[in-house]
Amino acid sequence: MPEDHRLGSVARRLAATQRVMVVEDEHDIADFLRAYFRASGYDLVHIDPDTPLAVLEELDAKDPDCVLLDLNLRGFSGAEVYKLLRTDPRYALLPVIIVSARPDAQALVQGTGGVDAFVTKPFNVNTLAELVVERITSAAKLREAAGEDEVTGLLGHEYVEARLLDELTVAAPDSPAAFALARLCSQSEITTLVGRDGSGYVAKELIRRVRSLLPPDTALGLTRSDELAILLPGATAADAAGLLTGALDSIGTSMELPGGAEVPVRFAVGVAAYPEHAADADGLYMAADTALTDAVDRGEPLVVSI
Repeated sequence: MPEDHRLGSVARRLAATQRVMVVEDEHDIADFLRAYFRASGYDLVHIDPDTPLAVLEELDAKDPDCVLLDLNLRGFSGAEVYKLLRTDPRYALLPVIIVSARPDAQALVQGTGGVDAFVTKPFNVNTLAELVVERITSAAKLREAAGEDEVTGLLGHEYVEARLLDELTVAAPDSPAAFALARLCSQSEITTLVGRDGSGYVAKELIRRVRSLLPPDTALGLTRSDELAILLPGATAADAAGLLTGALDSIGTSMELPGGAEVPVRFAVGVAAYPEHAADADGLYMAADTALTDAVDRGEPLVVSI
């Protein structure tokens, strides 16, 4: 925030263009934050939901730039909300700062990245406000860097890395998670047969089919090498291998385009799982990448990390 961020005025409040949403069941805390942030030139809305889905409904209606999320809500955990947010493409890069009195807050925040943070109660409101500004700014840069692929609509490498880190350190650090990298090995052949537009159509259609065949909380993105990154929360390596093998079998070895042309479809997929094959996000990515390389070298459709 600028140096005068604590000096509120009616004009600044009326001119607010950024909105912070507080998800909190302690109304006195929310009232205090509302007064502070509105005086600092930010609009602030407070919700006290009774279900995780109620939070999503409010997000749709209010469209905040940042969320301050308590963990201990009425009848459910804020972690459930966080997981829902991160599996919804609309909110994949929305800054979420978890504010909690849990004694293990520092342990949870260690190693987190992307556009999220963990703040313990009681907190210093000036420090929290500065963190909000930092995360909104970081999110804007991340969205620009990870901008949607024009053909597939998927977010890029920065999003994939942040999403992996979120899942393993904040959303479900005590649960397994599987990660896969998939390469369309027949991409150059498809381009030769039907051109770049036809190749783009095939890529978009294949991703649509893959998404429809996997669990709804699956996160998809693109790597810098244009490989498809697939994160399966709560899945073991065996779970992921079964799901992805079924998806590959359903897609088949060829695809017919609307004009009647038929193109070959050959995938290579590498699968790894946390904590089975790696202890952190970087290790999980590397394990899946190694498995993908093995699949390509062996000419096999799917290889699970050793």
